[in-house]
Amino acid sequence: MKTMTLDFRQLELGPMQNFVYLIADTTTREAAVVDPAWNVPEIIRQLTQSRYKLTHIFLTHGHFDHINGVEDLIAQTDATVCGQKIEIEKFIPEGGGGLAIPKTILKKTSSASTVQIGSIQIDLLPTPGHTPGSQCLLIKSPDLAAPALVTGDTLFMGACGRSDFPYSDPEQLYLSLNRLKKLSDETVIYPGHDYGATPSNAMGQEKRSNAFLLANSLDQFLQMTGGRRRGL
Repeated sequence: MKTMTLDFRQLELGPMQNFVYLIADTTTREAAVVDPAWNVPEIIRQLTQSRYKLTHIFLTHGHFDHINGVEDLIAQTDATVCGQKIEIEKFIPEGGGGLAIPKTILKKTSSASTVQIGSIQIDLLPTPGHTPGSQCLLIKSPDLAAPALVTGDTLFMGACGRSDFPYSDPEQLYLSLNRLKKLSDETVIYPGHDYGATPSNAMGQEKRSNAFLLANSLDQFLQMTGGRRRGL
């Protein structure tokens, strides 16, 4: 019998139904956490209980409800923070999402397009719109029948992220969603909040039922979201 090397956990933590994700290789004991927030002791407990070493912290974006545990987690580990360059270098330190993390805290950062956690490959897909540096994580492992896509606040079950903040860009969000639609129908979506009827869903099902993915033009999408074209 083949031994599973991927440990992938979806943890609902905090008062805003946030999903925090733990990704680990059970052979190398390397682990990553996506969007650590609200309950760092529980995150540390799960890592310690499984004897994992936290090597990376992935940020889907810089809103306070997704990053308010980053400082505490960095203080207790030697993890590298991975995010899009604009999000790490400008949006988060300036507090654009409602919480500032000093640049001196973010000593080990990476804006690489691909990261390995043991045998697990994680592709970081830029998906601007909700925030300037939003990104999704495409997780690939021999243990998965299809890739897993952690979407943060870019794509929810039956919905998409807000694009009405001063720093948001609804046109960019529309383009980002269209890029995600090109992924295989079998890809399983794992969002940043438990806002839908299910905590995850296949991309094919979302493409058939999610009104925001069904929008067939930018104008239709902007009408649905209340957005405007740039320059108007």
